[in-house]
Amino acid sequence: MDKWFNNNTIAKIIALCISIILWAMVHLDSTTSLPSPSQVKSKTINDVTVEVVGFDDKSYVLTSMEPKTVKLEVRGKRTDITSFFPDYKVILNLENVGPGTTNVPLTYELPAGVEMVSIEPSTARVTIEEKQTKSFTASVQLKGAPEGGLQVGTPILEQDGLVAVTLPESEMKRVYKVEGVLDISGIDDSVEGKSVKLRAYDRNGREIPGAEISPSSIKVDVPMNKLYKTVPLAIKQIGQLPSGYALSEIKADVEGVAVYGTKESLQSINSYTINVDLSQFKGPNTTEYSLDLTPPKGSEKIEPSSVKVVVKAAPLGVKVVNDIPVTIKNQSGQHTAKIITPANSKMSLTLQGAEQVLKAVKTGDITITADVSGLGPGVHTVTPDIVLPKFVTLADGGGNLQVEIEIKDNANSVNTTPTGTEDSGDTGQETKSNSPDTGIGSGQDSSEGTDNPGSGKEP
Repeated sequence: MDKWFNNNTIAKIIALCISIILWAMVHLDSTTSLPSPSQVKSKTINDVTVEVVGFDDKSYVLTSMEPKTVKLEVRGKRTDITSFFPDYKVILNLENVGPGTTNVPLTYELPAGVEMVSIEPSTARVTIEEKQTKSFTASVQLKGAPEGGLQVGTPILEQDGLVAVTLPESEMKRVYKVEGVLDISGIDDSVEGKSVKLRAYDRNGREIPGAEISPSSIKVDVPMNKLYKTVPLAIKQIGQLPSGYALSEIKADVEGVAVYGTKESLQSINSYTINVDLSQFKGPNTTEYSLDLTPPKGSEKIEPSSVKVVVKAAPLGVKVVNDIPVTIKNQSGQHTAKIITPANSKMSLTLQGAEQVLKAVKTGDITITADVSGLGPGVHTVTPDIVLPKFVTLADGGGNLQVEIEIKDNANSVNTTPTGTEDSGDTGQETKSNSPDTGIGSGQDSSEGTDNPGSGKEP
């Protein structure tokens, strides 16, 4: 083999063969790149999408573009125009096109070896509008209902709900409100920092498409409060103060409490009563009680959860109050009632209480009434109703205080003496007693029936 390569003639033959092969490859490639007329074909391509480039969508809106697709006729070798992945592009360059309506020429990009014969249409008609940005105050619509009778507060939006809406000038005037919807169905506590997507709506509640809202979502807090009812605080005294003392004041640090619960549970709660045990009085003059409050049956919570009650006491004193008027209550219009006893329609009462409290008690602070409802004609003994000032009681518990009342039928009070009768004594008195101008007749009785504590008069 070494003899073959060392032979000069053999080496020359091999070099010649290689040269022939290289020449053939070069000339064969150059001749095949030029197709014969019989290899060139034409093709029509429909519905080629127009691609938009160079458009400033931050400042403008392309409101219309026609056409959106075009028809191409191209020419080239069969293998080029029938490729499975043809790269035919039709381009609409809007880089230097401003607001308004105008026709813009279409350009194209074709696969290698393919040339354009025609493009229909060759231009596109576009309408461009400038964007406008305007501030709006967004709102949030709540949907559904929470659990447990919670009372829904007003939604609180971050940055007070201030947002920016961007739209074409022709669309901006349609914006009526910017709103989001938050579903609170079944929640059992306040909502904090919930993100709600916002949308722009026209006056008819239709969403405006294409509206750019910044921020597109907003954080919302929705306070939830339990239903409550404020009721007065009542103090009930139990037990007894040490002997020789009487109450001069009993007062809580609050006048009312708030009871929380469902609407149904609150309907029957009209007050809240606490028991203050006077036997726990430490003295000598004042004792402060701290009492825990328990929610009423059916309710969930009570505020405050405790109250302070101050009880003041002083040495027990006694006072007699004279000339307290006795008035008649619930007198029928068919009867006339008259107080027989006490004779002057006035009573004296012996009262007990703290000395400084008794010192301030006057006749006008006490009310004594006799209820004659349901009583017919005749003389009746009635136990009077006595209303005393706060922290004052009757020294003997009222004893056997009684009021004697005579009731007459108005129909029997008419003068029936025959004409010409000479005896005018009793009959004249009877007639006089029924005259509206005399002392204890029907006129006085009518005023007494109004529960006026100052109406008692000498008969």
